[in-house]
Amino acid sequence: MQTETATKPGVIAGFSSDRIGTPYGMSYFVSAQKQLGGEAGRLAPYIGLSYSEYGREVLMPFGTSIGLRDDLVLLPMSDGKYAHTTITWFGKRGESFSIIAAFNKRLGIAFARNF
Repeated sequence: MQTETATKPGVIAGFSSDRIGTPYGMSYFVSAQKQLGGEAGRLAPYIGLSYSEYGREVLMPFGTSIGLRDDLVLLPMSDGKYAHTTITWFGKRGESFSIIAAFNKRLGIAFARNF
């Protein structure tokens, strides 16, 4: 919807499966994010609005991406109901590996590969 610039936040809209832990449903969202401190900045907060089909409610997810190193990012977040935290390592060939603390209790892992 809007690409992030030096003076404007990025704005995106989309849909995905509903919140972590819900048995079914989709989520429809709009979100704004802004990297603070320019390209060298290590903090990028976001806030949004989402509609949960499962809960039939509007939620306000938020969080902050914290660059610990060029290849390591910590992301504490709230889905509008519960807190979750991820730490993600990004490889040089488009791969990433994440450890996820769902509800800040249950651990999980994720692997992604960009093409």
